Amino acid sequence: MTSRTPIASIAVLGAGVVGLSAAIAFARALPGLAVTLIETPDDAAALTDRLSGTLPSITAFHDRIGLRERDLLAAGATHRLGTRLSDWSADGAPVVLAQGERGGTIAPGAFHQHWLNARRAGKTAAFDAFSVPAVLAAAEKFVHPSDDPNSPISGFGYALRLDPPRYRDLLRALARHIGIVPVPGAFAGVERGEDGRVSAVLLADGRRLVADLYVDCSGPAAPLRSALDTQWDDWRTWLPVDRLLLGTAPVQTLTPTDDLVAVPAGWRFASRLRDRTLVGLAYAADQTSDSSARRILPAGDTIVPLTPGARPEPWKHNVLALGDAAVVLDPLADANLHLAHAAILRAIDLLPGRDCAPTELAEYNQRSYRQAARVRDFQAAHYLPTGRTRGPFWKHASRLSRPDSLAHTLEHFAHRGRLPFYEDESFDKDDWHGLLLGLGIIPRIADPIASASPPDTIAATLKRLAEATAALPARLPPYPLYLAQLERAR
Repeated sequence: MTSRTPIASIAVLGAGVVGLSAAIAFARALPGLAVTLIETPDDAAALTDRLSGTLPSITAFHDRIGLRERDLLAAGATHRLGTRLSDWSADGAPVVLAQGERGGTIAPGAFHQHWLNARRAGKTAAFDAFSVPAVLAAAEKFVHPSDDPNSPISGFGYALRLDPPRYRDLLRALARHIGIVPVPGAFAGVERGEDGRVSAVLLADGRRLVADLYVDCSGPAAPLRSALDTQWDDWRTWLPVDRLLLGTAPVQTLTPTDDLVAVPAGWRFASRLRDRTLVGLAYAADQTSDSSARRILPAGDTIVPLTPGARPEPWKHNVLALGDAAVVLDPLADANLHLAHAAILRAIDLLPGRDCAPTELAEYNQRSYRQAARVRDFQAAHYLPTGRTRGPFWKHASRLSRPDSLAHTLEHFAHRGRLPFYEDESFDKDDWHGLLLGLGIIPRIADPIASASPPDTIAATLKRLAEATAALPARLPPYPLYLAQLERAR
């Protein structure tokens, strides 16, 4: 048996949301670990540190680091059930995307296949009418899922909408509680050994920091990780957005739904926080000038250039890149923080010894890249030709090529409504069904198992189910009232 020296110290560059998350998670997982958290100047292009949207997976990460939902609510978080896409498809009808099962088991065969058969016969409601969280989100209502599996409000997921500065303050307080105090410093360079590993990080004030593992959470420039190489897979071939205009608008009534509205130049988004509304415009720089973008979104005050893509090797030697230092995506799918948290937990689960042996690093890099690429595919699917061609952005987007993995997914789905299996998916089959069917992408061939059920019986069942689901919001209070009830009960 070979003995391997464990990692005893890490240095984290960047004390934003990603850096704090990494420092806390590593310290929680490895008692006695020496953690140096270097608070570099904030990078305005580090989107993961400033976006509010999350996926339901954030609960698992918070469980690992010791945060509860009530802690997040006290720090300004609110509940998030889904996203409403408006003017996205040919008919302009809004589509609400929410995570969770749709319809359940109503007969042999997948629910969406029964829905497709009924749709072909013109006898059913829209697909999102069978999603409890989508219906609640559309009605701007929220309730926690029931623990009773027989309840109509069980079995769905929900996420949180964060207030980024207050969330960062919460993480900073937790870091201090476990003995991690950020130290200010500006990155100046690295020292490297003959084996290519980093032997020290150099700061502008002359300090020399030594650790077993160096973690770059500083943003897309990633000066620490880029000191080893600058490999980057550029995804602009498939993703049309390379510019964001961000800003703040007045407070609006809280809802558990975020809005994405297609406009000729790209798409606008709005995320309602307790004391303000975060707004943005996603566009392409070669089609829309920054001055034009500001006219479209007068509340915008910060322009963030993007180069969507990912590092094929986020972990090289003893340097690990996380967050925007590893993968850059616009906020279309709200997966930025999800990918960062998933990468942190994966790094801990696959943690090598101090030698950072290639076996663990290769597995980490393959899985991290694969997960990021499937989020890329999910985002790229939003731009499939659906008949919406108004505006130069959408005309260009409809002509974009597709990654092989997305083309493979669409080929299977377009044939008979099935999806191929991919490892490390962030969005499950129900999410893919909701997006593709919501955009009006209909498979060519009916499923033989679902087609064996009597169509009239299925149509009647779907009608009852849609009516029952539509009736659920009327039983619930407005979301601000529900949130106030939760806070009084704390």
